[in-house]
Amino acid sequence: MKYLMVVIIALLIIPATAVAKNPCKEDRQKFCKHAAGIGACLDEHKAELSEACKAKREGKAAKMGKEEGTHVQPGAQPLTKKACETAGMKWNDRSNVCGG
Repeated sequence: MKYLMVVIIALLIIPATAVAKNPCKEDRQKFCKHAAGIGACLDEHKAELSEACKAKREGKAAKMGKEEGTHVQPGAQPLTKKACETAGMKWNDRSNVCGG
């Protein structure tokens, strides 16, 4: 019986800690499911994000030394796939940028 209680408690705690680790997961699914740039999409929906997600994004921006609401990707800047091909560059689907 003692072990059963431990298992039940563990099953209740694990999902809560998983949500706490990634508070923006539901917001990404809700607002940016098909968006090319997740960060830019979340910036567009900033007012609609959950409080936990807002706090995480503000903390991350402060840690990186960025002002709130600005999302700048270092290196190659996001373009459309067509514009990338027109420029004679390869499109990277994973990071949504043009590369060498």
